Amino acid sequence: MNGNKEGAALEKVDLMEKDKVVKLARSYAANGFLCSESVLLAISDWLEIKNDMIPRIATGFGGGICFCGLVCGAVSGGIMALSVKFGRNDAKEQKVDLYQLGHRIVEGFEKEFGSVMCRELTECDFHTEAGRKEYADRKLWETKCREYIAGATAIVFDLIAEKRAQQRGCKELRGCRERG
Repeated sequence: MNGNKEGAALEKVDLMEKDKVVKLARSYAANGFLCSESVLLAISDWLEIKNDMIPRIATGFGGGICFCGLVCGAVSGGIMALSVKFGRNDAKEQKVDLYQLGHRIVEGFEKEFGSVMCRELTECDFHTEAGRKEYADRKLWETKCREYIAGATAIVFDLIAEKRAQQRGCKELRGCRERG
């Protein structure tokens, strides 16, 4: 019985950590960082990865890649965060796991929000003045995009936590948390 209480307490701590990382991503967005930058910054901070290229490398992915309305910047920022954590430095390395994790971000985000395409999520064409005005008038950054940022950050957090548990040889995440 005591073990169950400890497990529940440890799960709560992990949920609190996840909530903290999601709030951090929202905070970056509230302070003017783009969707792609906010997700990458928050996950990198959580992982304690510092690099002068963060968030610069994510800037061009805002608005669905340079405001083209393609893949949502929050999704792109999440994939960049996974790449920072699990990517390769050697051309001979195979990173099938990274691609599988990336697929899971896309699938999870699409399941939660209905699409991964910025143009579909915002229903705005950023290439036109009218589309940018509509985006601003409807306050989509505040009402929609920050939710996409939070959602993508949460998905990436879960994937990294799961991968850490697997690397420790745990069959279930909760068992890993109990052993540290």
